Amino acid sequence: MEKGKRHDNARLSALKVLERVEAGAYVDIILDAGLSGLDEADAGLATELVYGVLRWKGRLDHIIDNFSSIKTAKLERRVLIALRLGAYQLLFLDRIPARAAINETVNLVKSGGERKAGFVNAVLRALDAGRSKVVWPDREKAPVRFLSAFYSHPEWLVKRWVERLGLDEAEALLKANNERPPRTVRVNTLIASKDTLVKEIGGQACAYSPVCLKVDSMVDAHEKRYYIQEEASQLVPLLLRLKPGMTVLDACAAPGGKTTHMAEIMNNKGLILALDKYAGRLNTVERAAKRLGVSIIRTVASDSERPLPFKEDTFDAILLDSPCSGLGVLRRAPDMKMRRKESDIKELSGRQESLIENLSRYLKKGGRLVYSTCTFEPEETDGVVMDFLERHKEFRLEKAGAGLPESCAKLVDKDGFLRTYPHRDGLDGFFGAVLVKE
Repeated sequence: MEKGKRHDNARLSALKVLERVEAGAYVDIILDAGLSGLDEADAGLATELVYGVLRWKGRLDHIIDNFSSIKTAKLERRVLIALRLGAYQLLFLDRIPARAAINETVNLVKSGGERKAGFVNAVLRALDAGRSKVVWPDREKAPVRFLSAFYSHPEWLVKRWVERLGLDEAEALLKANNERPPRTVRVNTLIASKDTLVKEIGGQACAYSPVCLKVDSMVDAHEKRYYIQEEASQLVPLLLRLKPGMTVLDACAAPGGKTTHMAEIMNNKGLILALDKYAGRLNTVERAAKRLGVSIIRTVASDSERPLPFKEDTFDAILLDSPCSGLGVLRRAPDMKMRRKESDIKELSGRQESLIENLSRYLKKGGRLVYSTCTFEPEETDGVVMDFLERHKEFRLEKAGAGLPESCAKLVDKDGFLRTYPHRDGLDGFFGAVLVKE
């Protein structure tokens, strides 16, 4: 197949995936199917286009509005997504000649008629010629509007972060959220060592997690020697200070990354009950366990906000990796920026409070309950934990550093919480609190 024709297929695949995301699909779920039939090079290009457009959607729309006679808010979906694809190639991908980026983007809308093709062609040519003349909101007079447009984050979120972190640190966080995250894996210590795996697949040790490798090459999602997992996520199970033979509850287990990690820490001895509200999601936990050689996980379809089919005071340890806004992992899930609303935070915090309240009954005296989220928002982190401790004097807060390697000391704040940030630590944004039942 001719090279140009292949690239047309890559761009068309990216367009179709972005159309589905715009309609409500999650990019991490649909991307692989959307790339079916492409060779490795074109799948790579399509992936770059999809994630690039999602990361920079706000900036791209602002720039397109500078050159389009019809504002992005009123454009037909396919035309708008095609313009974003073309603009992304022109502004961010130096290896693609401007002429190719424009012409192949025009081809994406030709089936809709010459008028649409001509419109896309005209806008992209104007953008290419006038890219240095884009007008932005005044940075001094309207800093939130400027940061929102320039760094492609919704205004409500920028406003929250500016008020809490200050202008400079908020900008650093916004910038970090748009960077490509490193590719990391967790070594499956049941069957491999980190040193051996480095020799076999390359890579280097990560800064914080003792079982993390940062790798440059593509990784295999079906590999049994490791599990693809972000480094900060690997720290959460360590907070439980697990030992072989324990009985453990993972209350929101799917897809199984932390569940299988706990089993590895326990040397595959003991029992882990993995819960999820939806039975279908537990299939991913079971497949992961089988692939990694883990035999101590039992899955149970049950809603952790409601009474569970176990006796109270049953578990030595409980992990509540709670559903949350996901605002700490935007560099990996950029479509979340267009999905989340500020009202979601309050709604989610109510659910989080319900979860921790219910699950606390099933922890033995002396046991640990770890509450974790992949967000930094106070209503979903400190707020949930401190409100719970105020209601439950039988629980105390244990400093997170007790379960972490010395290398993680900087990740534990003055209150004893695990907190990680993309701009400070190079990690996804995670929060972890350790609660001990006395």
